[in-house]
Amino acid sequence: MERKVRLKSLVTALLVLLAVNLIGGCGYRPVALRGPIAEANGVNVTLFANRSYRPGVEAILARDLVDEFALRSGGRVLPGGQARLELTGAVLSYANVPISYTALDTIKEYKAVLSVQAVLREQQTQKVLWKGDLSEEQSYPVNDNIALQQNAEEAAIAKVSRRLSERIWQKIGERF
Repeated sequence: MERKVRLKSLVTALLVLLAVNLIGGCGYRPVALRGPIAEANGVNVTLFANRSYRPGVEAILARDLVDEFALRSGGRVLPGGQARLELTGAVLSYANVPISYTALDTIKEYKAVLSVQAVLREQQTQKVLWKGDLSEEQSYPVNDNIALQQNAEEAAIAKVSRRLSERIWQKIGERF
């Protein structure tokens, strides 16, 4: 019985040491622990202006940006009046470009291309901390059924938006 308790205590101690080493000993830390977002109480992610012909892409991007910043910053996405920082921007363009054709010269595959401009600034002083233009693309197949075709395009836009959100977060952290 005593031997079992000692073994249990030893295993527990080893697990605690392993956890401490994995968490703090490697030198890795979340990006939110450095840079402007770490120093601020939070960031307000606004709805980007939409300068493209495709309606609704700005809302998809805003949702993904809020999700990305909340995930990476530990929930530091706040309403406008409460946050020290503000992320604004514009969807500059959306293009739906054919990229491959069948032997009968009909379109086989499209590419969705979304370009945005994002700006991170201090709300009070309006000082720009980071500004960048980014673009992402995603291919998707053509379908004779128009509903399935639209679903494929919307799925491509969602992937592009997610990648843009990740890249904006990475770019903001790169500078610091």
